[in-house]
Amino acid sequence: MKKISFICLVFGITFTAVFGSFAADNGHRSLLYPLSQILPDEIIPEPTRWHQPDLIPNTYFAVIILTLFFIFVTRKLKRVPEGKGQTLLEVFVGGIMDFFGGILGDHGKKYIPFVGSFFIFILFLNILGVIPGLQPPTADLNTTLALGITAVLGVQIIAIKELGIVGYLKHLLGNPPLLGILMFPLEVIAQLSRAGSLAVRLFGNIFGEKSVVIQLTGMGIITIGSSFFLPIPVQVPMLFFGLFAGFLQAFVFTILTSIYIVLFIEHDEEAHEAHH
Repeated sequence: MKKISFICLVFGITFTAVFGSFAADNGHRSLLYPLSQILPDEIIPEPTRWHQPDLIPNTYFAVIILTLFFIFVTRKLKRVPEGKGQTLLEVFVGGIMDFFGGILGDHGKKYIPFVGSFFIFILFLNILGVIPGLQPPTADLNTTLALGITAVLGVQIIAIKELGIVGYLKHLLGNPPLLGILMFPLEVIAQLSRAGSLAVRLFGNIFGEKSVVIQLTGMGIITIGSSFFLPIPVQVPMLFFGLFAGFLQAFVFTILTSIYIVLFIEHDEEAHEAHH
């Protein structure tokens, strides 16, 4: 069971990363562009020559680091933890399973690796923005839209698996069936709009936090003379807030995805109860 959950986790992270990378149409988009307009050319060259690691490289960097991390920490797991590393890992994974398992319910606990992969992956992408020299891929609407589409698409696949094609269509038609002609297009639009809602919420918060950090960094640079600049790290408190915001936004994204799954699962359980 642990091996299956681990495989699902790695697959989910890789799938969302690949989906997000193909959504981008600009290979050199840097959030340091506003900062390059503040500082003199001697400090930062023209933006076209500023080789800042950006959306696609950062996304694949996150995939590689997370994959290697989970492979490394799961190589020598013991039935009874003997070190702090395994204890912390079990507390972290156990917390994810307990919390999101409580939302998904007994019938939906098997989908914890799916939603858990979103939480871990998005959290890591958000934290990249706190590291100097890196920008968070989630501060780009291409990435968040790809994540939102992936989440909603995964929910639809789970719904079809749980309800079957006929039950899935009945869910979209709503109740009573006579209103199905009106409800079906509205329900389809509602399902599609969830991807945009997830994407815009995540993008807006991470992009806003990163933009504030950039502006504070520019404000903290004092010019002394003609060629000497004294940087004052006034952006440091905002970086700590960025850690909290990154965790919170990954948390919200995953909770909403879990709720979307529950809405279909509850429909299936109600149908079974009505049948009996």
